[in-house]
Amino acid sequence: MLRGMEVAKALGRTLIIPPITASSHDKSKQNQPWSKFLDLDRFQELTGAKVIEFHKLRDAELAEFNQLDCKITCGFGSKRTIDFTAKGFLKQWKFNVTLSPLQVDATKIEAITKTLAPYRRDKFICISNTYKVYVKDKSEWDRFGQHLHFTEELEDFVQGFLDQHLMKPEPIYDPKSRQEIVPTQKYIAIHVRRGDFAQYCQSNFAGPKLVHCFPTTDEIAQRIDKIQSKQNPSGSLTEIMPVFVATNERRPEELKKFADLGWMYLDHDQMGTAETMGVFGPMMVDQVLMAHAQALVGIQMSTFSRVGALRQRDWHKRQVEYM
Repeated sequence: MLRGMEVAKALGRTLIIPPITASSHDKSKQNQPWSKFLDLDRFQELTGAKVIEFHKLRDAELAEFNQLDCKITCGFGSKRTIDFTAKGFLKQWKFNVTLSPLQVDATKIEAITKTLAPYRRDKFICISNTYKVYVKDKSEWDRFGQHLHFTEELEDFVQGFLDQHLMKPEPIYDPKSRQEIVPTQKYIAIHVRRGDFAQYCQSNFAGPKLVHCFPTTDEIAQRIDKIQSKQNPSGSLTEIMPVFVATNERRPEELKKFADLGWMYLDHDQMGTAETMGVFGPMMVDQVLMAHAQALVGIQMSTFSRVGALRQRDWHKRQVEYM
């Protein structure tokens, strides 16, 4: 999405944002608009980018099948096939797509925008891929990503969870505002990707590098001990920070290890997250808790961890603790 924003901004156009869509592994075909979780109005004010959500233009239940001409970018549609998730999305939203080659099979954003210039009078411009678009210095996060703040509804859900499990700090007087303010609750967040990640990590990061992709619970615990000591040099029991674990781990023996260490894993079934926030709510709640933690321990090879680390850096001036 961020690289799509780069293309749209360079062309002076509005980006149509598709909903969050279940992958091809999930046959439920569920969708949710990004505006459920991200404040797109604030985003537009901060960046000057123009966006509109797909569901505001098209109703999947009422739409008839339409032809859509998409220009091939990054080789998707010529050298590479369109993935099953994209095909499922097109079928669900009733599009018959024709993939047309551009004069140049471009990957760099400058070449793509130059090649798309002749279509500037078209009402819609569709391109087959934005994820692989090359942006110099990967600046799309600095220009756009850091300005995608969470919605008040999502933040409130997470705050309600924290209020249930953590003591609220006593208000303190702020001499600048001359008002009492309530400090934020301090905790450590861990992101542990397990399950489907195991085979990938073991195949590509065998040996000493495996810790950067698939660390054991004991290895993570050692890092947590170091963080606790750094944050609480006096060793005061009252200053030990609680630890929350965002994970797809479901093995009972591993969840017991978390509990034995005093960590609380985010059990979204128990929290009722999907019932309140929708099917993609658990993923986004995890991101909020990771973003605002006093310290975040993440997996270096996980995009989910890296996004949390970027929010830590840009919103709170903190450095992630990568395994």
